[in-house]
Amino acid sequence: MESKSHTDADNIRGGFGGSFRAGQSVALVVVDFQKGFTQPHVSPLAADCSSAVEATARVIEAIRPHGPVFYTVCGYRPGLVEAGRWIEKCGALDTLIVGTEACELDPRLPFDPSAGDLIVPKNMPSAFFGTSLAATLTALGVDTLLITGCTTSGCVRASAVDAIQHGFAPLVIEDACADRSWAQHQSNLIDLQSKYAEVIHSDNLSQWF
Repeated sequence: MESKSHTDADNIRGGFGGSFRAGQSVALVVVDFQKGFTQPHVSPLAADCSSAVEATARVIEAIRPHGPVFYTVCGYRPGLVEAGRWIEKCGALDTLIVGTEACELDPRLPFDPSAGDLIVPKNMPSAFFGTSLAATLTALGVDTLLITGCTTSGCVRASAVDAIQHGFAPLVIEDACADRSWAQHQSNLIDLQSKYAEVIHSDNLSQWF
């Protein structure tokens, strides 16, 4: 699916449908591709994200020469005090306990601390809420943020919206994101493209750096 198909006449008439310019400095954030979301035997929160995880692995290798790579991991201490009211809507968050398999990165990702890869622990949907991500990106001079991960309708969307609110141009890589249904994935990509982000395919990465 091409990103331009996400902008229809109604969005344009409503004042949406613009585009970001290519920035000067990029970074990648991989949202919650941890075993608790990618391996169903680990947590009921997980779904089959194989295609998106494999696409993300390729994106990571492509971006490393051009900018830093961040991986968010959602997790809680026993007692789940950090989950706040979210636990009332999503009881399965109690499977994401720090130090357990559910909070380990998916092993198919080429995480490499020696290359400067960083893990950003988080407790809420957005990669920015309650984390140091915005400050770190600003310190590095980043203006454009590539986003992959899961779920498109949840933490990916929340992170993209917060990215633009913090002054970063978010680029959501459609084939490197996943959701529990194609309908949720597609409808949120349409909305993100029209209002908050550029939705691009990994094949078109090079035009942004």
